[in-house]
Amino acid sequence: MKKAKIVKKRFLGTSFVELWLEENDIAHLAIPGQFVMVATGSGYDPFLKRPFGILACQENQFGLLFEIVGRGTQILSQFEVGDQVDLLGPLGNGFSVNPNEAILIGGGRGFVPLYFLAQIFTIKKIPFQFFFGIKNREEKVLIDYLTELSFPMIFSCQEKVDGFYCGTILEAFIDWYHHSPSKTLKKIYACGPLGMFQALNRMKDIQPSQIEVSLESRMGCGYGVCLSCAVKKKGSPGYFHVCKDGPVFQLGEIEL
Repeated sequence: MKKAKIVKKRFLGTSFVELWLEENDIAHLAIPGQFVMVATGSGYDPFLKRPFGILACQENQFGLLFEIVGRGTQILSQFEVGDQVDLLGPLGNGFSVNPNEAILIGGGRGFVPLYFLAQIFTIKKIPFQFFFGIKNREEKVLIDYLTELSFPMIFSCQEKVDGFYCGTILEAFIDWYHHSPSKTLKKIYACGPLGMFQALNRMKDIQPSQIEVSLESRMGCGYGVCLSCAVKKKGSPGYFHVCKDGPVFQLGEIEL
């Protein structure tokens, strides 16, 4: 168990919170796609830690960005700068970080590990295109956050918003892909709802082996003991566990 001090906090709209925490080991060891398990209360209430993807790392600090969706995240959102947080991490297996060229596809909260990955690609000068989608205007705060950096991005919203593709982000990607003059093989990185992965898996001219996906799952422990985050292996018996074997998998490895 580690202790990390909150050094920065801000709300994005009313539902999203960005925290920056000071913890040297996590800040220096974490790679895109990994996560931390955070104790959101004191003592045993709430009893289970919550998993949070790592947003980015800077010197001896790392960032989290989460949506307030339940009691645990509500409690964590009330922590203030200077408070100490108990946590474990970095945990899990992250994304590969050395493609020749990449496409990043994220929906909603799925942008967190991809944001970290995009920063690494920018540092490494690896060309990439970032596709990011939201459901409604209330989530536009996430796009405002992304546009603070100069990533090459295409946005979508399922409500009509000027300048955005109207529909899901996967529909935007498919439309872009079919009109793209270049169909050369690119590594695809995706994080979002299960339906996104299923639709990617159905694309005939993209091989599942060229797609890495980051899965979201309920977790009790974060390191493969409680077995609550099982996902069925594809083509062989048995299960992976998202916390220990993932959360990043090749799309062709898992049963959707």
